[in-house]
Formats: sequence, C-alpha cells, structure tokens
Amino acid sequence: MKKLTLLAMAVVMSTSALALEIGVVNSQELFYKYSKTKIIDETLQKEGATLDNTLKQKQVELKKLQIELNSKGDKATEKDKKIFNDKVKILEKFVKDSKAKMTKERDTKIAEVEGIMDKAISKVAKNKKLDYILESGAVKFGGVNVTKDVLIEMEKSK
Repeated sequence: MKKLTLLAMAVVMSTSALALEIGVVNSQELFYKYSKTKIIDETLQKEGATLDNTLKQKQVELKKLQIELNSKGDKATEKDKKIFNDKVKILEKFVKDSKAKMTKERDTKIAEVEGIMDKAISKVAKNKKLDYILESGAVKFGGVNVTKDVLIEMEKSK
C-alpha cells in the first residue's frame, strides 16, 4: 500500500513538473501601440508628402513642356521631342526610385520595431518564467496575456 501511495505521488508530481507555462501576446496591438511606431509613421508620412510635392512640381514642368511642344505643331523638331521624352523618362525613374526608397525605409523601420518586440517578449518570458509565448489569435483557451507587460518593456528600450 505504501508503495502504491508513493507511486501515485510520484506520478502526480511528475505530471505537474511537466506542465508548461504559456503566455499569449497580441503582436499587432504591440506594433500599433508602441510609441516609436507612431513616430516612424509620422516621419514616413512627412517624407511621402515631400516627395509628393516634388513629383507635382515635376509634373507641372512636364505639362508646360508638353503644351509648348504641342503649340509648335508640325514645327516641333526631333530634338524637341527627344528632350520631352527624356524628361518623361527622368520623371518615371524618379517615381520608381522614390517608391523603392520609401518601401526600403519602411521595411527597415518595421524590422527595427519587430526586433525590439522580440527582445521584449523574451525578457517578459524570462521574468515571468513562461516556457512559451504564442500569438494570442492562435490560442483559443488558456495562457497568460502578457501584451501589456511586453509593451511596457518595449517602451523601456528607447
């Protein structure tokens, strides 16, 4: 009987020792509530507005050149047409390069925030002795929500 009781206690203890502590986090909420994300968004919007203004100015110049070219009618030389076409190509390249630059800058900033988020998640997991932290949308039931704790840790990282 004593052996049975000891065996039962050993089973119960080993089962509880195997229980995992799981945390959940809403990474989308973290991303949008993080103050640095807001600053990045404002900066990118300002840069986008500046590029937009430059583009509009270049379009106005191109439109004037087109009107000038059209007003010459048959008197427009091949050189005039080539100058216009070259300016169109320059504008197209400016637009393409600007979009690529903005996309690269945005992606770099997002990766920076994700890196900060990952470090904060790891730190919270360690501090709270959690074995795993999963995305909250993937967990139907259970787990400790650590989203607020992670956000606080992210804000400390500035």
